[in-house]
Amino acid sequence: MAKGKSQYATWFCGGCKRANYVTYYNKRENERIVKELKKFCPQCRSHQEHKRKDTKKGN
Repeated sequence: MAKGKSQYATWFCGGCKRANYVTYYNKRENERIVKELKKFCPQCRSHQEHKRKDTKKGN
């Protein structure tokens, strides 16, 4: 995959506000990408709403 076509996203927990997951997606299809997901938070030890923030990898 070409780096110019992908964007990294960090998922932050809605409960404890910690970054738990890092994913990437195609920038050209940004309108179809989900901005909130229910994912497992290891700190809260439950499924919480996670919000996406576009970042560089690892930040």
